[in-house]
Amino acid sequence: MKIVRWDPFKDIMMVEDLYEKFGHGRRDSQCTWSPAVDVYETEADIVLTAELPGVHQEDISLSLDQTTLTLRGDRRFEKDVKQENYFRVERNYGYFNRRFTLPCEVEGGRISATYQDGILRVVLPKSQSRKVQVSVR
Repeated sequence: MKIVRWDPFKDIMMVEDLYEKFGHGRRDSQCTWSPAVDVYETEADIVLTAELPGVHQEDISLSLDQTTLTLRGDRRFEKDVKQENYFRVERNYGYFNRRFTLPCEVEGGRISATYQDGILRVVLPKSQSRKVQVSVR
């Protein structure tokens, strides 16, 4: 019998993915794939990078609602080749929708995003207005 280390974060991610895929009952439930995303924090920013190969920039949408960032898009099937001429189709196509709860408020007016070589990079500057300076005497 093989001993496998339990990773609770993997289980949480799986539940979140299922919730995103089936739990909303709107267009969200029609998602056919989910791009790989990394989210990390620096001292001044929250940074999100997403792998979106084959997705055109005009088919990507970002929205921010308080501390929830939503990434939506669509990767369309290439119609240059007749479907009956394909031997194998392994890439996922169609609509995707990912939501991320941010650990703090961000300054919506200063968000920047770049898209190059199929990688989306979004920089969300942390809000300074919510930080409270406390001096100890």
